Amino acid sequence: DRHWGTYHYAGAGAVTWHGFAEAIFEVAVQWRGAPPKVEPITTAEYPTPARRPANSVLDCSRIARMFGVRPRPWREALAEVVRELYESASPPG
Repeated sequence: DRHWGTYHYAGAGAVTWHGFAEAIFEVAVQWRGAPPKVEPITTAEYPTPARRPANSVLDCSRIARMFGVRPRPWREALAEVVRELYESASPPG
């Protein structure tokens, strides 16, 4: 069976961790007010016991090729997730 193996799936497009953090705060601004300043750092400056790869972008072409699954842009999905998180955390009323 040729469908076995590892498939990556993530929102379409690449982004750095810094860019991802900035995008989260940009979307959250309607609930939280002015976003904080997000300072970029190098991978070497991030304190973690495991060594991190310089590039961790997922290649989602295999799942698209095998099953026709095409992810939507990550920014679009992020906006929906942040909205749902804030709305579900808000008290009713």
